Amino acid sequence: MQTKRFEFIRLIDRALEIAEQVREGNQVEQLRNLIGVLQAIKNQVVEGQLEPSQGISTLGLSREVADWIDSLDSPLLKAVGAIEQYYQMHHDR
Repeated sequence: MQTKRFEFIRLIDRALEIAEQVREGNQVEQLRNLIGVLQAIKNQVVEGQLEPSQGISTLGLSREVADWIDSLDSPLLKAVGAIEQYYQMHHDR
């Protein structure tokens, strides 16, 4: 269980790192919102309070980022996609 939690946190930290690097241009507000959401999710994971996905729920990160990101090949979109995938596959408790 701890290994899953550490891996999930590592994925969130990577997305946070990329979001901080990208924070420029007219996407500042969207990035600020995303960073806040990622921090909140990370806190829930650390505290063991994130609701399980049961293989069907998503966090809505990929959909939200895809709405405003310039390129669908963006490292940030890939990073939040990895979080979503991990959440669906491994966060069952």
